[in-house]
Amino acid sequence: MIGYEGEWRTVKEATTAQGPMGGSAVVVTWEGGGTARFPAGDELLVRPPDDSPT
Repeated sequence: MIGYEGEWRTVKEATTAQGPMGGSAVVVTWEGGGTARFPAGDELLVRPPDDSPT
């Protein structure tokens, strides 16, 4: 799970891709639909799906 836009979202798949400026990016596909692209170096708040958020 990743904290994104103020809520915890379950990740279905994560891949890498080339960013628009030639750098690396992480592309996340959410369970339930939709994707998000995070530039390499961004800090992602992650937790196992069975843990309760704090």
